[in-house]
Amino acid sequence: MTKNGLFFVEQGSLTVTQDSGATSELTAGEFALYNSGQLKEAQAQPGENGFSALALVFSITLLQKFRNVYPLSKIPAQQTDTFFKFSGQHKRIDQLKDMLIEEVERKQNSQAQEHLALALMALMVEKQPELLNMIIRATQFSETQKIIQFIESNIEEEISLETLAKHMGMSTATLKRRLAAEEMSFSQLLKIKRISHAATQLRVTDKSITTIAYESGFKSAAHFSTAFKAVQQMTPKEFRAKVQQHGKA
Repeated sequence: MTKNGLFFVEQGSLTVTQDSGATSELTAGEFALYNSGQLKEAQAQPGENGFSALALVFSITLLQKFRNVYPLSKIPAQQTDTFFKFSGQHKRIDQLKDMLIEEVERKQNSQAQEHLALALMALMVEKQPELLNMIIRATQFSETQKIIQFIESNIEEEISLETLAKHMGMSTATLKRRLAAEEMSFSQLLKIKRISHAATQLRVTDKSITTIAYESGFKSAAHFSTAFKAVQQMTPKEFRAKVQQHGKA
């Protein structure tokens, strides 16, 4: 599972390699926001007193709350994989980082932790606006998974864009934009998930094609057959026959 949060090197150094191949080094006293999904490798190097570091994990809910404060017009158009480092030279950011760590270690006030984390990210993004893209990518993945989970859980039902938007807690226009950012449309995603569900049923059950059609959310066997062939390049009947033939081989 991808994790996001703050990484702070207390002693020694840490060399991180991103998926793009770019490497960055965090030395003692430096810290950065991280997304584990973008990191390929991390290698620790001990200093005079060994190596020690602290990682704080930020929940997806926290990142979504932060992201929702920013209108789309404020989001940088250019995406970057640069690993932005901060240190004691960034006085206000460094102070907030220390306050957040102290509050987390105190384990008394989760609301204070949340507000300090939001304030810390706000100052970091103010200094390095491109960091907002990293936060957006992290929350987009979660939203996409949430959308897919809702569709899969309600595959037999009539699922509309409005119903999905209500479940996601956003407007239909916002939902369309979020899907477009993932190069998807609602109708395309719904069709693919319905066909995927039907293909599984054709493989593992003896249910009739008509029953599978209805249980996969299609209004008729004819509509199901047409949609299935458009994706699989064969009819449901041909698909099942091919699966059975391979099973006997």
